[in-house]
Amino acid sequence: MDGMLKDILYAVRTLKKSPGFTVVALLTLALGIGANATIFSVVNAVLLRGLPYPDSDRLVLVWRMYGPAPEGRNITSAPVFLEWQSQNDVFEKMAIFDSAGRGYNVSGVAEPEQVSGVRVSADFFPVLGVAPRVGRNFSIEEEQPGRDHVVILSDGLWRSQYGADPDLVGKTVKIDGEGYIVIGIMPSSFDFQFGSTLRQLWVPVGYTEGDHDRGSNSFVAIARLKSGVTVAQADARMDQIGRAIAKQYPDSGEDESADVEPFAESGRGNYQPMLVALLFAVGFVLLIACANVANLMLARGAARETEIAIRCALGAGRFRIARQQLTESLLLGIAGGVAGILIAVWSTELLVKVLPNSFHYVPFRPLSGVSIDARVLAFTFVVSCLTGLLFGLAPAVSMFRPDLNTALKEGTRGSTTGAGARLRQILIAVEVALALIVLAGAGLMIESMSRLLGVNPGLDTRNVLVMEISLPQKNLYYSPPDHEQFGAQMRERVGSLPGVVSVSAISHLPLSGAGAGRGFTVEGQPDPGDQNQPGASYSVTLAGYFATMGIPLVAGREFTDEDTAKSPGVLIINEAMARRYWPDEDPVGRRIKLGKFNSDAPWLTIVGVARDVKRYGLDRRVGPEFFRPYNQAAWPFMTIVVRTAAAPGELIGSIKQAIATVEPDRPVSSVETMDQVLLGSVSSRRFPMLLLMAFGFLALLLAAVGIAGVVSHSVTMRTREIGIRLALGAQKSNVLRLVVSKSMVSVVAGVVLGLAGAYPLTRFLVSLLYEVKPMDPWVLCSVAIVLAAVALIASYIPARRATKVDPMVALRYE
Repeated sequence: MDGMLKDILYAVRTLKKSPGFTVVALLTLALGIGANATIFSVVNAVLLRGLPYPDSDRLVLVWRMYGPAPEGRNITSAPVFLEWQSQNDVFEKMAIFDSAGRGYNVSGVAEPEQVSGVRVSADFFPVLGVAPRVGRNFSIEEEQPGRDHVVILSDGLWRSQYGADPDLVGKTVKIDGEGYIVIGIMPSSFDFQFGSTLRQLWVPVGYTEGDHDRGSNSFVAIARLKSGVTVAQADARMDQIGRAIAKQYPDSGEDESADVEPFAESGRGNYQPMLVALLFAVGFVLLIACANVANLMLARGAARETEIAIRCALGAGRFRIARQQLTESLLLGIAGGVAGILIAVWSTELLVKVLPNSFHYVPFRPLSGVSIDARVLAFTFVVSCLTGLLFGLAPAVSMFRPDLNTALKEGTRGSTTGAGARLRQILIAVEVALALIVLAGAGLMIESMSRLLGVNPGLDTRNVLVMEISLPQKNLYYSPPDHEQFGAQMRERVGSLPGVVSVSAISHLPLSGAGAGRGFTVEGQPDPGDQNQPGASYSVTLAGYFATMGIPLVAGREFTDEDTAKSPGVLIINEAMARRYWPDEDPVGRRIKLGKFNSDAPWLTIVGVARDVKRYGLDRRVGPEFFRPYNQAAWPFMTIVVRTAAAPGELIGSIKQAIATVEPDRPVSSVETMDQVLLGSVSSRRFPMLLLMAFGFLALLLAAVGIAGVVSHSVTMRTREIGIRLALGAQKSNVLRLVVSKSMVSVVAGVVLGLAGAYPLTRFLVSLLYEVKPMDPWVLCSVAIVLAAVALIASYIPARRATKVDPMVALRYE
């Protein structure tokens, strides 16, 4: 123990004597370790950490199945869930919540605002294992429609909207213009996030008329396993129950069943390859940092060869000297880890701000989970120690082989040849290879994003402002609107504002991730059977929507204010739907009806055909889609779209005020431009691209610094030799070529190794690439050329110093 303490004190004194070396080494390690800690915090939150609920390993999702998993998984309907619940014998409790959620307009102490809420069944909170901090849970009776309105609030909403009123439970608050009794307030530690939206209030499911349809899949079912029951056992039992129920309802299909999935695993599989690729990339950056510091220590060790030789000659053991070298390395590694944690704290906070726009489909993972916790600290400590051993190993091993006679003869000049010099060249090749691999990943993502953003979305996103609003509607979704004049009044108030070109609204904004579907029957075509009923994406729009969004109509007309609940039912379809169901004829004037072949639903006439729009993403194939007018089939959650003559930012306030005159108790939310929506639709690719670009730049910078450092050290150590060459008549260009060519041999070797080793990283990016192959030759060649050019510059700058050596000064060197 005494010897170890002496080694530590000696290492501290040694590092204090070389402040330049110490600062550069610490900064290099801090960047590498900090980047690793940041990415690991995301991996920890998404892939490793359990959900923030008691005994979360017993929480599962129950899916309605229409084929093999996972493709056949679907959300469920209320009738099917109630049958699962009544026959279940493997779960303690089961519950459902509305998969879409919705915006609720609340007004209290603060200004009215729209917040995200969700309908849940009475056992929702007991399944999760949580309870209101104040008040009570929902009762079974409150699940049914017609009961008094009750609500449970999040702690954040209670504080922001109601001033943290301690007596709020039992009072009536105004939500969507109606009175709701507050029966509970959740703890501040409870976050329930589905997708990218954090829910702030919960109301009973209150089964609507549409919820009684067995085919209306709109709920997510969750359950808590009984003690001792495994996921596999529950899955087998629910599959049996699901198939038995399907036999009672032949219309459901012979392949219908139920499937059980661990709650913690839901959604994260989509991001696992991307996170693994980022972990590899940031790990390579750390290895480059290690190689850099190892090169610094080798160069520093070469300059200390005389000191070490004298110590060995005086009887110091080589193992003791090597141990001191490793102690110094470990001290640097741990200090770099501490500095890296400080960088990680800042960068993790930055990531948390970016993640809501990137991780749209990792459900039930609150963003607060992306943080520096004990596991991240332990990971960072282990990485710091391993890093210290890794970059200190080569210098320590070199201590076992000093040639005392040579070292003492060379004086203070240090060695420029032998195993140490060769090892430094090998480390440069490794740095270049690792940098090329990281740059290859960044290059592929950049090329992929460039091609993706070049895809025509089918609409004009320029100068379009969008905002969400929740409208009054007693009978949800498919009935005439309660406020039939909403569209006309909004166009009058908003459309008359200076700078506004047109205004409209749609239920499911393209590229936002929102969508709904409906089955239908085509007039004049034979009954396809219940299992083959056609379906299409479905949206509700106000008059003027297609013109406002810059979507051309290729046939027919737009909706108008004349398309009311009293006029014949109409719809507009897209080109994909026209091609599929009327391939050789004009679909305008043809009719469909929603629902099955023998249903009594009214026939709807096609009045227009719109150009195809990339509804679900620029990389997704356009499928059949149809639109209905708001005044015939109201939707309670609409997105207002406003086209302006110039950038719409300055008009936001006046547009909000105009909308408030139409719907004073229903504030708008989620205000952004359509260009921002477009970028948000590619955020799951944009996020890793930006990170890989950052890592690539860091890898390139570290490699360049490493190459420059090695060449600079080589020039310093060879000053006498260079002076003799110049004295004997060597040209400066010859000296420059000699120095640069030696470093470029290692660079070329590293490029070859990097090209050969790029596949292990790029294969994890396959799911994120668009029309780009993982080993795209154009991208790899471009990256190799950029890296070689940077390496050449990094070699040339210190090599120029060699051409300025004065032969007389060099000959008097030492």
